[in-house]
Amino acid sequence: MFFIQLVAYIEINCIALVILLLIFLNLRHRTAQFMPDQRIFMALLASNALILVLDMLMWILDGKHGELIREIYYYVTACYYALNPLICMLWCFYADYHIYKSEKHLKNMMIPMIVPVFVNFVLSFLSITNHNLLFYLDDNNIYHRGNLFYAMAALSFFYLFYPMVFIILNQKSIQKREFLPLLVFIIPPVAGGIFQTLYFGISLIWICVTLSILIIFINIQNSQLYTDFLTGLYNRRSLDSYLQQRVQNMGNRPLAGIMIDLNSFKAINDEYGHHIGDQALQQTAEILEKTFRKGDDFIARYGGDEFVVLLSAIDGCHLDHDIERLKEKVEQFNAQNLFPFSISLSIGYDYYSSDPEATVSDFLKHIDRLMYQDKQKYMSAL
Repeated sequence: MFFIQLVAYIEINCIALVILLLIFLNLRHRTAQFMPDQRIFMALLASNALILVLDMLMWILDGKHGELIREIYYYVTACYYALNPLICMLWCFYADYHIYKSEKHLKNMMIPMIVPVFVNFVLSFLSITNHNLLFYLDDNNIYHRGNLFYAMAALSFFYLFYPMVFIILNQKSIQKREFLPLLVFIIPPVAGGIFQTLYFGISLIWICVTLSILIIFINIQNSQLYTDFLTGLYNRRSLDSYLQQRVQNMGNRPLAGIMIDLNSFKAINDEYGHHIGDQALQQTAEILEKTFRKGDDFIARYGGDEFVVLLSAIDGCHLDHDIERLKEKVEQFNAQNLFPFSISLSIGYDYYSSDPEATVSDFLKHIDRLMYQDKQKYMSAL
């Protein structure tokens, strides 16, 4: 019976390792992995693969006799215990960066988060000589939990649940397409961890973490395919796809489009540098998200310093009202003087023609020409 159970766990762990390997091979050549969240994700990937290997070794070594085997078993188990809260902490860091998009905020939370993990690391290796701590092996080299096992388990669960709290509290600031994957991440490991904690001899949590990593990976893939990396808005690929589908299913819902260009973008880059230029694009994107209706309107970065908004407008007055609201948001931003630049937008907008011969490309060119006419007025006024 034990042999069958051992083979089953090894097979499941090997499947999980293959999944992690495939994710790693897919990500390792991508420049995005060098961003803070992707470095954390790769560390999460590697540490989960390592703990799966350690988990298999613990199953293989359990109950085997010999002093050398006993010594190896102790060090393998110590490493396993040291990694438990570390992996959960890495998830906490990943979620924090995705919510706040700030390396400074991430660094500020690291020290208080790392201290308990370091203490657990020390206790894990002290358990090799002090059998009353996290774990011990009996005379038959069979693994048992120590007196502080549940403290380690509680610490790991804290690192899993803590992000869930601030994910929910910051729901409005998280992009809709990221919110659900971030929230769902903790469900498999928490479920597996509860079973593993309550029922000795069941090993599920790290297989469940692999499932959660796969969920996040799929989300990363979707983000890279369909969103603009700098602004977090939809990209040109998403725009073309959405517009084609929207036109085909337009029915009685009139479609309006707004082409927006950030004025003096080159001047901002030349005077303040590309880093500040990127901030100008990001702040413009944020203004657009605050102006238009989430879930109802489609906002995309068209390319360079141009943006497109697609929306269902009831009539011309409704569309004009949206444009006025956008201009008000720009004025409010500039009045705050938070950045060395001010934002000015050239805007072209119109309804999609009901002419059956009209194409999506023609519509985009049309509102682009209207935007250019508005830009000419802006240039003439300088």
